[in-house]
Amino acid sequence: MLDLDIKEYLSRVGIRKITELDTALIETFGQNEGDSHIERLTKLFDQSEERLVYGTGDTPYLHRQKELVDYLNQSLPMSLLASSFYDRVFFRRVMEYLLRYDSFWAGDVFDIGCGNGILTCFLALRNPGSVVTGLELSQNAVCVAEELAGKLQVNNVHFTSREVSRQKKCDTLFSCRTVHENVAWRALCEEPRPAVRPIEEQAKRHEAYAKELAELVKDKGYLVSVERYEDDNTYAGLIRALERTGFCPVRGTHMQFSCKDGDKMAAFQAMVFQKT
Repeated sequence: MLDLDIKEYLSRVGIRKITELDTALIETFGQNEGDSHIERLTKLFDQSEERLVYGTGDTPYLHRQKELVDYLNQSLPMSLLASSFYDRVFFRRVMEYLLRYDSFWAGDVFDIGCGNGILTCFLALRNPGSVVTGLELSQNAVCVAEELAGKLQVNNVHFTSREVSRQKKCDTLFSCRTVHENVAWRALCEEPRPAVRPIEEQAKRHEAYAKELAELVKDKGYLVSVERYEDDNTYAGLIRALERTGFCPVRGTHMQFSCKDGDKMAAFQAMVFQKT
């Protein structure tokens, strides 16, 4: 599949260039409903930032953005607007990587933290002989992903809760931007450079996350990882944690790319690992 085909897929999904989310919300939902969405999303974004940094009661880190994620996935049109604004270029970069290493997608494929299913459906359409399962915490996102799969007429994909996945293992696990759901992501990404921690300490911070991923993959299976990191000690710590759970980096598959993530430019690291 060429770059032109990626553009065609995103167009078919409904991803388009949006320069201002507020304007797009009003154009899509009308002035009154659009203004209501803008007000609510502003509060939820502020609340999410505060909870990520300071916590909220007994809510685990994994669930601190739940209300925001549920709101953005209350309907397929809302979810596609948010994805168009925040992730349009990111999706293209990830799809380019997935196509470059498309030999790893045979058999049972899990997409953990699949969100609204845009990348999951892409994998399923690209690999019709595989059985692709999208795993997601947000039930709203699961419903949106199922609607999207129906719209695209994808027959080899389904979506479910992440808890269900513990009952079986896959041949290939796709994990895209899931570290921030399982590790204190803001602290990892925003620590001042002079305070950068040694690789060994970073590895310990990623241990639980790495073990959860390893539990989902069959022996000799693959992990395809795309995460927001600079190529530094923090990312090296993630790699070391994965290696300790049995994942070995596949030579020649590492790639770094940069694109806008929200309002800022961000670096992403992509790599394929095999479970030994």
